[in-house]
Amino acid sequence: MSAPRARIADPEVLAHFEAAPLFRTLTPAERAALARHTRVVSLRAHGVLWREGDEATQLGLVLHGRVAIERASLRRLMVDVAGEGQLVGEVALSLGAAYQFDVRCLRKARVALVPAPALHDLMGRQPGLGLALAATLGHEVLRLTRRLEALSAGNVSQRLARVLLGLTERFGTPFPGGTLMPVRLRREDLAALAATTVESASRQISAWKRQGVLVPQPAGFLVKDFRALRLLGDLVEP
Repeated sequence: MSAPRARIADPEVLAHFEAAPLFRTLTPAERAALARHTRVVSLRAHGVLWREGDEATQLGLVLHGRVAIERASLRRLMVDVAGEGQLVGEVALSLGAAYQFDVRCLRKARVALVPAPALHDLMGRQPGLGLALAATLGHEVLRLTRRLEALSAGNVSQRLARVLLGLTERFGTPFPGGTLMPVRLRREDLAALAATTVESASRQISAWKRQGVLVPQPAGFLVKDFRALRLLGDLVEP
């Protein structure tokens, strides 16, 4: 009887492991071993990766596309968007707690799921991985703190401008006539991200469309006047 074939590491997963700050302290052999334990899931629009309250048994690394991070305890509320190269579920995994948020695909996405036992085993043998995870959590806390600070000041126009600027800086690509922000969000999602009402968000988007600042697209928004949007968010001097 022939021996079972060893599982081959997914090249796409390996490439993302090499680029992710969390896994840079690992040796190539350790990354390859971790990749062999990792499975990749493909999600279609609105597909759910996990739900709030599920046991945190896996760490997610977005390989392609974007996922919404949502709170659904009382009503569905989007709190953030994660894209290629970003982690999801790291806080719950670190604390050994349940996931605090739903993670839902916006359009199409591929996510690498790293099992918790494999990560914990590596941390026991490679202290640098634990330190890298702590640094990753620290950066995430800092980013969210800055986002909360941005949402705690200013009017609806300023807050919504900051949300769109943040998404454009993270995911935007050059496009004829401006910069395409390819994150397809509903008006209620934008309102939640900007801490405002759907009506206020809709009025502001319509006003910016009339002013030529941006144009709604099937895939997201075309930002035609990036500087104007930055001025609206009070991020540069006039």
